[in-house]
Amino acid sequence: MNSRILPPEEWHRLDGTEAEQLWPTLDPQNVRVVAVEDGDELVSCWVAMRVVHMECLWVKPSHRGLAGVARRLFAGLRQVAVEWDLRGVVTSSLSPVVTDLIRRFGGSPLPGEMFVLPIEIGRPVRKAEEEACPLP
Repeated sequence: MNSRILPPEEWHRLDGTEAEQLWPTLDPQNVRVVAVEDGDELVSCWVAMRVVHMECLWVKPSHRGLAGVARRLFAGLRQVAVEWDLRGVVTSSLSPVVTDLIRRFGGSPLPGEMFVLPIEIGRPVRKAEEEACPLP
């Protein structure tokens, strides 16, 4: 088995994986696909994407439920999207009210749970890790 970064011209090999609906929309400048192959067979993959994550949506209690606040907030989000040339953002919700707001503006839920996975950059790689996952 070997591990490598799958080039964009091979992303069609992601059909049949959890990334099959995602890969056609991805920007190769902001995506890397880590692939594990057994001979010519793709046996595992993980998609690394640079995305904009919007968090900490807050509205003062006296202004909650006011359509003008939501419209202006999303107008600001669209301005950021234009400036940064974004197609979408990732966000989360901790309340039904925020979930409803996100859905009303066209948001759709992602499957699964979200996590923060720490990466220890600068930490020496142990020999066993190199052998388990040699990447260029």
